[in-house]
Amino acid sequence: MLDQLLSQIENKKKSRGRSMRLSAKKENIDRLKKWVSDHVRHNLWFSEYEHFLNKMDGLNYNGLVIYNSDPGDENNNLISANEIWWDIESNTHYLFLGDGNISWYAYDIEKNKFVELDKPSGDLICEFDHFNQMFEQALKNLL
Repeated sequence: MLDQLLSQIENKKKSRGRSMRLSAKKENIDRLKKWVSDHVRHNLWFSEYEHFLNKMDGLNYNGLVIYNSDPGDENNNLISANEIWWDIESNTHYLFLGDGNISWYAYDIEKNKFVELDKPSGDLICEFDHFNQMFEQALKNLL
């Protein structure tokens, strides 16, 4: 399902003369894994997110941003985005994976659940069992 939704977005972008991001570099993914393990929880990582990064290094479409691995992107890479959002004390128990115009998409470290949060209040909108389920819902909201 996720691949179908991403294909729809890719076709829409191509029709406007734009293209999707290339896949992430292995060293950038390894850097993210180490950072998450060192700063969030030891050995915490999501294979579905890595699978996505191997297909395309982040997504920025119609207000939805799924964070990338590019260390040169100071706003939309996973590390920089989390350092920004963690400036708000109530956000420190989330690992932020993306955001939209009105939502944050994150992993709740305490509950071990993927969540959609209202932006900026931080109120819980929805819980998900895995990354793809959360990401699919975010994409469906756009299409």
